[in-house]
Amino acid sequence: ISAQEARDFSSGNGWAGWPPIVDALQRCTAAADSDPDPDPVTPDPEPDPVTPDPDPEVSVAAGAGVTEGGDAVFTVSAVPAPSAALSVDVSVSQSGDFGVSPGTRTVTVPTSGSVTLTVSTTDDSTDEADGQVTATVDAGSGYTVSQSAGSATVAVADDDDPPPVIPEISVAAGAGVTEGGDAVFTVTAVPAPSAPLSVDVSVAQSGDFGVATGPRTVTVGTSGTATLTVTTTNDSTDEADGSATVTVDAGSGYTVSQSAGSATVAVSDDDDPPPPPPVVNATPSLSISDATAGEGGTLTFTVTLSPASGRYVWVNYYARPAHGAGLSATYADFAQTYGMLTFKPGETSKTITVAAVDDSSPEGDETFTVVLYSAVQAAIADREATGTITDND
Repeated sequence: ISAQEARDFSSGNGWAGWPPIVDALQRCTAAADSDPDPDPVTPDPEPDPVTPDPDPEVSVAAGAGVTEGGDAVFTVSAVPAPSAALSVDVSVSQSGDFGVSPGTRTVTVPTSGSVTLTVSTTDDSTDEADGQVTATVDAGSGYTVSQSAGSATVAVADDDDPPPVIPEISVAAGAGVTEGGDAVFTVTAVPAPSAPLSVDVSVAQSGDFGVATGPRTVTVGTSGTATLTVTTTNDSTDEADGSATVTVDAGSGYTVSQSAGSATVAVSDDDDPPPPPPVVNATPSLSISDATAGEGGTLTFTVTLSPASGRYVWVNYYARPAHGAGLSATYADFAQTYGMLTFKPGETSKTITVAAVDDSSPEGDETFTVVLYSAVQAAIADREATGTITDND
């Protein structure tokens, strides 16, 4: 018989296996009294074997979430309740670092059917992510593990303040300037510091614009920004355009932006370049341009020397009527003109003026020619120019 049946029998509740035996004895004695030669008694069949009670199914349930330093509480239950104290193995684990002692523990489920499992956590001073404590029922003797509630988790919240965020420093450049102006830079801290923050920067220049180069210290206030002004000098030396650059240096209490740790302001030169030196021993060429004026006016012819010479250059000239022209002016239509032009070293342009005579004859526009000849230390590329006198009658 099973242990339960033995307990029932000893407590007076009877045993379900006895009635067939009692019944058989009663029938045997009844038959012996009424039949001196009774038929052989056919024994009753063996009673059905008694099925033992099933093992309890053990589950675990989680209590409310806790803050680190509190106790995570679990309830371990056995259904049906055990008839005697039942030892159950439970594995404890944690997500995070809350001072939990992980591993296997043994809890005893009493005949009431449930027991409380308390897992202590530690209140540390380290800021960390929230985590959890988990209790899992392990397989063991005398019970089965619930398929749906064999594990439970209690959330554990961290209660430590995060460390202060270190500002990241960047620098931005203002608009370009002309030498003599101020190059302006903006130094920014993200997030803005809770107190004024000293930031080390280095100033450099490309070119020679009088910039005071080297290290400087900028104080970024709680607004998160500070302006740095770099002064340039307006000199009289012609030079190539350049720039002024500010770079954030590594320092205490901040980090340097990887993408905006340096900025540059363009600086433009405002000085005229010196004139080119004269070309020495080159063979320059002379040419003359046409001119037009009305009767009574002055015709101005420009004689050009190219390139400039490092020597004196001379050339003779005179004015005459235009040969073969149908409307050629005569010597009476313009003043007698001749002479010599002198180009000093470096000079490239001279003029010849011819006065036009104002007459009263309606004769149409007339032309004459100015001729260059006998140049010294230069060649004549274009020796003749046409002067046109427009009629006003």
